Amino acid sequence: MSESFENRFISALDPEDLDALRPMLRRVSVTADQIVVDQDAPVELVHFPIDSQFANLIRFPDGTAIETAVIGNEGLTGLAPVMADLRCGWDIGCRTSGEAYVVAAQALRALAADRSRVMARLMALTDLYQSQAAHSAACNATHTVHERVARWFLTTDDLSPRNTMIFRQEEMARLIGARRSTVSEAASELKRRKLIAYNRGVIRILDRPGLEAAACDCYRMLKPRLDGLYS
Repeated sequence: MSESFENRFISALDPEDLDALRPMLRRVSVTADQIVVDQDAPVELVHFPIDSQFANLIRFPDGTAIETAVIGNEGLTGLAPVMADLRCGWDIGCRTSGEAYVVAAQALRALAADRSRVMARLMALTDLYQSQAAHSAACNATHTVHERVARWFLTTDDLSPRNTMIFRQEEMARLIGARRSTVSEAASELKRRKLIAYNRGVIRILDRPGLEAAACDCYRMLKPRLDGLYS
């Protein structure tokens, strides 16, 4: 792994598998709010975030949308529908501008079918994403807004190479299923306790141990799975 691609999934590939993937990759810039896959559409391109981040959004017939997951430099977008060769059940949108690698979904499927180690890594990442989805559902039903906000700040920070992250209050409200005013109150409380610096949507963690203590158990349960993915 002498060559770093700034995306942990790509960088963790064995040299022979990386050599096979490299010619398929193209580096692109993405902008916040850009939709890269529409709900109920086939996934044609897979994005491997570098310093950008993406979100899965379920869009309802009345136009409202709920974010259900954040994807950063740990992995790639649209993994489940890509591997199943099915239409995506959600929008995939860019939530933080930056750069990413893209590869044709069909090419990635063919590579995984031909190379068992690539398939194994994709399946391990699928397991992580499934665990995250299951915990999010349980978390939203069980834990307080303050705990969930702290959890998502930590998780988003883990998925980014940057020292700061961007979160609009309305986006956080969509992600955890709470009112914007409640999210604002929770963020302000974390700021008052000097766990985070927060100004106009730009967030920086000041006291990680303190923020981890403020977060729900879901973060502590999932973090080892993320850390173990590329260890």
